[in-house]
Amino acid sequence: MSDIKVSIIVPVYNVEKYLVNCMESMVNQTLQEIEIITVNDGSPDNSIKILEKYEQKYPGKVRVYTTENRGVSHARNYGIDRAQGDYIMFVDSDDYIELNMAEKLYKKAITDNNDLVMCARCNVYEVEGKTELKKKAIKIFSMNQNFKMIDRKFEYVHASPFPWDKLFKRSLLDDIRFPEGIRFEDLVVAFGALAKAESIGVVPEPLYYYRKTTQVGFLNSFSEATKDIVKAFALLFDYMKRHDLFDEFKEELEYICVRHFFYRYESFYADEKKGQLKLKIDIINATQDFLEDYIPGWSSNHYLKYVTSASLKKHMKYYVNRNKAIQYVTYREKVPGRVYRLFLKISGKWDKVSRKWKKFKKSKKKAAVIKRNIKKSKVYKLFHLPSDMKYSKYYDSLQVNEKVILFESKHGEDLAGNIFNMIYETARDKYRDYRICLVMKKDLIETYSKQLSNYGINHVHFIELHTDEYLRTLALAKYLVTDTSFPPYFIKKPNQVYLNTWHGTPLKAMGRIVPDREYALGNVQRNFYIADYLLYQNEFSKKVFFDDYMLNEVYKGKVLLSGYPRNSSFYRTDRRDKIRTECGLTEKQVLVYMPTWRGLLHKKQNKEQVEKIFSYLAHLDHKLRDDQVLFVKLHPFVKRSINYSELIHVKEFPSEYETYDFLNASDLLITDYSSIMFDYACSKKKIILFTYDRAEYLGDRGIYIDLDEMDLPKVETVDDLVKEINNPDYDYPKFYKRFCSYDSAETAKNVCDMVFLQEDTKLQVVDYSKNQESNVLIYTKALKNNEEDLKFIEGLNNRKDKEKNLFLHFKAGAMKKTSRNLSLLNQEIGYIPISPGRNYTFSEYIAFILTFRFGIKNSYTKNKINTLAERETAKYYGNTAFDYVINYSGMDLMLIHVFDAIDAKKIFYFHDFNEKKYNSSKIYKKNIQYAITHLSQYTLVIVPSSMEKLAEIKQLREKVKIITIDEKPVSIDTILKEVI
Repeated sequence: MSDIKVSIIVPVYNVEKYLVNCMESMVNQTLQEIEIITVNDGSPDNSIKILEKYEQKYPGKVRVYTTENRGVSHARNYGIDRAQGDYIMFVDSDDYIELNMAEKLYKKAITDNNDLVMCARCNVYEVEGKTELKKKAIKIFSMNQNFKMIDRKFEYVHASPFPWDKLFKRSLLDDIRFPEGIRFEDLVVAFGALAKAESIGVVPEPLYYYRKTTQVGFLNSFSEATKDIVKAFALLFDYMKRHDLFDEFKEELEYICVRHFFYRYESFYADEKKGQLKLKIDIINATQDFLEDYIPGWSSNHYLKYVTSASLKKHMKYYVNRNKAIQYVTYREKVPGRVYRLFLKISGKWDKVSRKWKKFKKSKKKAAVIKRNIKKSKVYKLFHLPSDMKYSKYYDSLQVNEKVILFESKHGEDLAGNIFNMIYETARDKYRDYRICLVMKKDLIETYSKQLSNYGINHVHFIELHTDEYLRTLALAKYLVTDTSFPPYFIKKPNQVYLNTWHGTPLKAMGRIVPDREYALGNVQRNFYIADYLLYQNEFSKKVFFDDYMLNEVYKGKVLLSGYPRNSSFYRTDRRDKIRTECGLTEKQVLVYMPTWRGLLHKKQNKEQVEKIFSYLAHLDHKLRDDQVLFVKLHPFVKRSINYSELIHVKEFPSEYETYDFLNASDLLITDYSSIMFDYACSKKKIILFTYDRAEYLGDRGIYIDLDEMDLPKVETVDDLVKEINNPDYDYPKFYKRFCSYDSAETAKNVCDMVFLQEDTKLQVVDYSKNQESNVLIYTKALKNNEEDLKFIEGLNNRKDKEKNLFLHFKAGAMKKTSRNLSLLNQEIGYIPISPGRNYTFSEYIAFILTFRFGIKNSYTKNKINTLAERETAKYYGNTAFDYVINYSGMDLMLIHVFDAIDAKKIFYFHDFNEKKYNSSKIYKKNIQYAITHLSQYTLVIVPSSMEKLAEIKQLREKVKIITIDEKPVSIDTILKEVI
């Protein structure tokens, strides 16, 4: 084994302007055991003198060779032949690298025995008139686990075609060389090595700086040499065939080839490239000849449908046919670019109007279309109340109807198992007098109406989400059930009964432990607080929700440990046989794939998910037997993007059946990190976890249970998945006992009868209504990364009075940028974010504006503000009780009234009083005076010494205890000591 760990090969030609920067980045690498092989490719400038100076200064590390000018490929091959390192890197002489690039890639390679390691890069641009370089990071795969490309073929089409963002094991390049005398020389080496490598590693940091000296780069330039792209792919295809890799990667190679060819076409249209029509047509003919000869049928490639960029897609209809491509390029040659872009803009708008008009003419409900468009207009919105304001009116005016039950599943986007099975039970005679309402988005009502009808359920009244009818029913229904949460404007009345079933046993991290989303609990947590019943499948779920949504000390309702209503489906054996007969599946092994949704609501990453999933499904389709059929059910965010028509053994999950009802008819479940595994285990059928992105996914979010703790088979490649599907052995007694012991055939019926009819159904109930914990609510502004706020957190963590439970209270949006600071709190300290929005009525909104914007105060505005405050208090806290409320920071004047409506000892601390601002700003002065005059019901007011002289403070001292403290921050122990 050589003492040299990494050989860095640098071809040099005419780069004296950038060469010093490049060399400095290499000779100062943190990895010492390297050699830098520079090959001067007959450069006519002073590059050789620069290289010789570095060779003299770093003998043994820098080696300089000079050859006649034969191009970059020859220079790289020359360097490879002389390399002594165990691994090889390539650096172009006008680029530069991070000082730890070699060390990071090498450590990754030897730690995980990688043949090839990739990293991200930064594109570097020179900006005219500026010395600083403009940099743009170019991401690569976010995964950091090791893989073989045959198992991640989807990633092959996204790999860069360059050698310089990779570290190669030297033996990997034994039979790969850069083709000499042509452009696009990198393709053969990059894609050949990626396919051949037994183990690929990823370092997702940008470690390589690729200098783009002009805005015309590799992908959008063309010349006579552009036709070399055909030679390069001929060589790549030949290499892949010689190594028996072509058939395995055919679809991927096909797409990579087509994409590169079409990007050449994309470079034709700039005005400065006019006058080269013959060359453009020659390039089209050469590439189209290659496609016809080497990959006939390429136009039906799956990746072209799912992966192609938007910019390329808009021209694809011209490129798929040789004659169309030539006609289009000829047309664009004659039309100036600016004229064409203007034409596109005008025609695009016309097309949009035309499509809308045609759609309108075909529509059978023209009045509804007109009405819908009017409602979208700004004029309409000026004269029509928003949903929260309408709801507030209904909340005040409507009486609760004892015979109305409102169901809502996933914000009207689904009819998920828990809700379906409870509705199923309300078809019994004892619910004949009840009005059963189901909330649904308008475009889904017809679908789910048919589905319910298939089950003989015709007693359900559908309500469109966010309509007036929805708002009214939300305000008057006696019983409300959801598996997620009701809107932020929903307020539970004291005589309403609210059941929250949630939608799954949690595996993925939730609540306060989700990194960078600690602040975003708001409405979900609030819904838990105000619910009369929380339902969980097992003790594990109950603990997770109570810990990570901080319910233990403040929740005042009841917990049902009942199993899930939806799991009653798995006990209906008659339905299994009926469905298999109806679907012609009696002789089939029925498999179901239900992966979890990757991403967060604020960052959906749908395209990336669709591309990966389809790649795996296409691979799996080839591996399944004819007596096996795989039904796929994806999250609503991505399911409409997959086309199953060309797959043989893979089908979309049938929409005419309720999810759990059809699951009951299956033989095996494939999932990953989805809570579906906990439900399916009730059936005691086989479950396989297909965790192809395990390290990536867990690194992003984390889970409560180590997958290796579960007695379920886990696979990471399609080949291993197929083997496990065909393996009849399985058993998971520990998993079943821990998560499924409460589930039964009667769960759905028992939950309905207990909650709606108050019948004793022998369900296990934990009653928190008598919760007598001593709780302190502390309102603060954002916890910033400054000394004072960090000391404040430290003071909370180290407080002496541990008997009282502390809950920080803040506006969610204010904490977004510094959300991680919430994770510095000890786990026994809770927090309650405030979601945006207020539940005004129209008259209260007018009173709010008059009071807080114009300073107009009278008995009318005072009454309206107090009524609003009482409603806001009910919305935020429900039955939650606090012994102390500390308004620690901020001048939100409305919150003074909200806190005033809480039955607790109240403390106000003028934490950030600014005397200079008080004397110079009329608005600030007016707000301070307003706050002081509305603190007469408070138990304690804390002021800095600079406020003592204010006349309003002197008057307030006659009614309220006031103390002066100048220290910042004031400890919670000090404040509570003054009150107690």
